[in-house]
Order: sequence, then structure tokens, then C-alpha cells
Amino acid sequence: MRIEALNQLVLEVSQKTGLNSDKVRQLIGLLTAMLFDETSGGFSGFMARLRERGLGASIQSWLGHGPNEALPSEQVERAFGPALISTIANKLDLTPAAAASAIGATLPGLVDGLSENGQEPRGIPESLRHWVGEIGEWFGELGKSGWGAATAGAAAVGGAIAGGARTLGHAADATTQAASDAIGKAGGGSGKWLPWLLLGAALIVAFLLFKGCAGHPAQTPPAETPPPAADAAVATPPPAAPAASAPAAQTVAGVAIENAAGKAVVSGRLSSDAEKAKLMDALKATFGAENVQGEVAVDAAAAPAAWLDRLIGFLPELKAAGAKLSVDGDKIAIDTSALPDDRRLALSEKLRGIFGDFEISGLWDKGISALSSLKAGFSADDLVKALNLAGIHFATGSATITRDSSETLRKAAEAIKATPEGTRIEVGGHTDNTGDAAANLRLSVARADAVKARLLELGVPEARLVAKGYGQDKPIADNATESGRAQNRRMEFSVLR
Repeated sequence: MRIEALNQLVLEVSQKTGLNSDKVRQLIGLLTAMLFDETSGGFSGFMARLRERGLGASIQSWLGHGPNEALPSEQVERAFGPALISTIANKLDLTPAAAASAIGATLPGLVDGLSENGQEPRGIPESLRHWVGEIGEWFGELGKSGWGAATAGAAAVGGAIAGGARTLGHAADATTQAASDAIGKAGGGSGKWLPWLLLGAALIVAFLLFKGCAGHPAQTPPAETPPPAADAAVATPPPAAPAASAPAAQTVAGVAIENAAGKAVVSGRLSSDAEKAKLMDALKATFGAENVQGEVAVDAAAAPAAWLDRLIGFLPELKAAGAKLSVDGDKIAIDTSALPDDRRLALSEKLRGIFGDFEISGLWDKGISALSSLKAGFSADDLVKALNLAGIHFATGSATITRDSSETLRKAAEAIKATPEGTRIEVGGHTDNTGDAAANLRLSVARADAVKARLLELGVPEARLVAKGYGQDKPIADNATESGRAQNRRMEFSVLR
């Protein structure tokens, strides 16, 4: 990963989160240490754990050539766990919510930059090694306070890092001193090996934290065997007790609810009796105890349903007879085909507002309705009229297309592919007039490019698409009102003749 790309990533994260560049660099250093921890499978192992926690589609976008899918705070909290996020938040002097947001803003771009041409990296790039080394003291302080594991081994590693950042061998207690002595003997006290020593110890601590704090009650894991040093001239410390076997992969929690003639028919699986009781109580309160049918299984291997409260908040919308909804990990399917169009639209908009960070299939809006209603042999003008009724949504202040726009873009791609040879459609990006005009122009260009890239991924021939950003220069409503600004923030399709 080139230093220019790293500096750009720091700038982008700073703009999105408001963090200063030093804090962003510290966060990148920590995430890098975790990404390349060989004791837990290195880069591929880290990606596998995130996939197990429902982030497979997002990871694919980071590794691929298209725009990176956003990583909302809710998904960060589910993947990393509250203990790890709170620890990072305390060290960066942030709230847990702000730390989760910062991780979500950083990880997609970091993984994208590391995986050039879609290939998983084999080791830490030279440009990032000192970023990890510079937070040796950071890891040390956390290690001595019990960060990641309440074991002497973890504290010793952390203490050795802290001591090494000053002068190896000056730790505060006997355990830390022993670890420092071991490292000192291996490196001969020479400062030239210090970055490698810091890196190796940092990876151990990051591994313990990531495995021990992913949303489970705190437990005391066995000491881990340190990984080999990065250079043959540096010996590794004596091995500790064998590491525990990796926990079994969690299955995905999910439920399906159908309103059958006023009765809620439910099925699925949740991770605990408490989650099951919470859902069943909410269903009975919404539909009446006599109108709830079916059964939800309890599967201790399932991941906790972080979305359960949001689903319960949506239950009143399912009182419309014929409505069907299923949640499976971070994917939702909605079926409103039995409802009138106005009710379909209202229910879809409500679902989008609550679950905008999920991949949602079955949404209904005026654009999807119009695209689905196109007759064989439709003209290019008919197509753009339908496209301009569709809503394509982005993460605030960025060119990241939110996952709730996936259905709209699939429908749009199908329609564009059905147009005759020679048809050319412009994808135009527009903003309101909030902020700097030059920045708005750049954002509009980036968003238009992102939509074009996604349509190309969905099979639209490149010759049929042109992307262009107009910034704030072509408003269609009054920027003095919020509703007007919302109309001006849009993607506008037109036929190029």
C-alpha cells in the first residue's frame, strides 16, 4: 500500500469522522496489527471471522474493483464486540459509538488498499510497519491494564512493548521484566530490531483481544505462543502453554414472520431463550396472544441477533394482511405483493429507514414499480423516466452506496441491458448547496462513478453508460428548505443522443 494511498485514507477518515490525523493513524496501526496476526490466520483468517459474522458481501466489495460497501456502526459492534470497541474508545478518548463509527470508516478503505488487484496481501507493507511500531506504548499501557485478556502472559507482552518503547528491560513488575529480558536477549538490546519486536508483541495482544472480546462474556483464555520473529536473526521468546482451539464458527440468527389473515406465523432461530422470549412477547403484544402461531428454535451456536430491537420496532407495520418479512443475518427479504401500491410504498420506506444498512430484497418504490412495468420494446426515454423515479441512497457525505439500494440497482441494470445497441445513458450526480462548492462537485462525480461502477458489475455494457458530476449547479428545488435540499441530492439519468 503506497504512502500516498495511506495519506488519502487518513484524510478521508478524518473528514468522515472528525478525528484528527494522529488518532486515525493509531487506529490504522491497530487494525493493521489485527489483520496480519499470523497466530489467528493472518489476513485471510481475519476476513474469515468477519464473514462468519455476516459481512461477506461487504468484504467482497472491499476486495473487488467496485466501490467499497459501507460498514455501519451496528455491523462493527456485532463483528468486534462491545469490549474491544470500548477499549479502543477509551484509548482514543472517544465514545464507543464514535469508535465504532471510526472503525467502520477505516476498515473498508484499509482492506481495499492492502488488496491491490483483488489479491490478499502476504505481509505488512513497508509503508505501514512503522505505524504499528509507533503504537508500542499504546499497546503496552493497555496490556498492563489487562487489555484483551486477564492473564499474566498478555500483561507481560503488553508491558514488554511499553518498556521497549522507552528502553528494554524497565518494566514495572516481575512478569513484565521477564518478558522484557527474553526479548532483550533475543535482540541483543539493539534498537534496530525494536520495530519487529513491537510488531510481533502487538499482533499477539491484538489477537487475544479480537478473539476474547467478540461480543461474549469475558473469559480467561490460555496464554498464546508468540509468533516467529520477522527476521531469522531475532529469536522468539520461550513458548507458553498451547493455545486453545479456535471456537466453532457461529451460525446466523434469523426469523421469518408472515401475516396470514391477521395471524402472525413465525419461524426461525435465535441464540438464547431470552431473545426468543423477547420476540414472542413483542409479537403477542402486537397481534394478540391468540393470533401468534409457529415456533422459534433456540440455537446456542447462533450469533446474537443484534437487529432484534429494530425488528420489534417494525412489527406494527406487519399488521397489514399478506405482509411477509424474513431476516437472515444482515439480509432482509420483504414481500408486499399482496398489498396495494400505496401501502407497499409506505411499508418499504419504513423498512429502509430502520434497516438501511442491510441488504434488502423486495423493496417497493415508485422507481422499482415503474421499472417493473416497462413493456417490451420500451424506448430510452421511457427507461430514464422510470430510472429517475428510483431512489439511490448513499452514506452521508460519501460515495458509498447503501445496501438498501441494491434492489433498485438490480432492476435498473436489467432494464438498461434490455435497451437496443447504441443506447447511451448518462448517470448524473447532483448535490444541494450545503458546504463548499468544489467539495460538492467532487462528491457528485464520485457518486456518479460509484453508480456506474455498480451497474457495470451487474452486467451493463460499459459503452451504454457515461458518468458525470454536476455538484450543486443544477438544483430542481429550493435549497432554503430541507425538503428542497433532499430533492437536489439526487442521481439523474438522461439519454445521450
